[in-house]
Amino acid sequence: MSRLSSPATAESPRPLVRVAVIEDDADLSFTIRLNLERDGYGVSTFNNGHEGLVAVQDGGFDFLILDLNLPDLDGFTICRELRRHSATRSLPILMLTARSSEQDRIMGLELGADDYLTKPFSVRELLARVGAILRRAKGTETDASIYDDGNLRIDGRTLRVYVSGEEVKLAKKELELLWMLVRNRPAVVSRDRILSEVWQVADDVETRTVDAHIRNLRKKIGKDRIRTVIGYGYRFETPGESS
Repeated sequence: MSRLSSPATAESPRPLVRVAVIEDDADLSFTIRLNLERDGYGVSTFNNGHEGLVAVQDGGFDFLILDLNLPDLDGFTICRELRRHSATRSLPILMLTARSSEQDRIMGLELGADDYLTKPFSVRELLARVGAILRRAKGTETDASIYDDGNLRIDGRTLRVYVSGEEVKLAKKELELLWMLVRNRPAVVSRDRILSEVWQVADDVETRTVDAHIRNLRKKIGKDRIRTVIGYGYRFETPGESS
């Protein structure tokens, strides 16, 4: 394991944000660490997927930069494991990969990554994306707790849903499922992930309960809001998006 840390200093331009970097390319890892530290972040690097995962699970990190192509444990598996546990479920994750296919991007975002950066990339773009993701994360308890597109309004603070100004009563699991789809838009969310995070059950449990809740939601908020991706899962669509 390669682990290098930057202590907080009085000259840091922002309150110290601790970033974990799991990347097996030593040169790239060094470049990322150096530039993040220059920008005021505290950085720990790991060239081993298992050790990086354990360190992040132990806590203390505010952000994760995660390579997909690791020699021992791929980034998809690490991301999936972190999203399964409450302590790391909301940890911001930026995935790095040499893979450029749409399916890989969709899979990474569906598993819960906040953004996806394809190699090669510029350091300036990396820093910009880290900053943007952190700004969105800081807004989680305020603006991001409300979805409102002019027709459908979901208030995550009061747990109320309105359609055309009229309140719609949702069951607890219906609300949790809807909010999960909205938070992850425009990514597709698999049935397995829904069962894991909303029902806290294994993915081999019967998935008809998910389909039943989707049908109920469509009746209550509109059939065009939730799109079925055959053989995979569901995605939430805002007005004007193509289906």
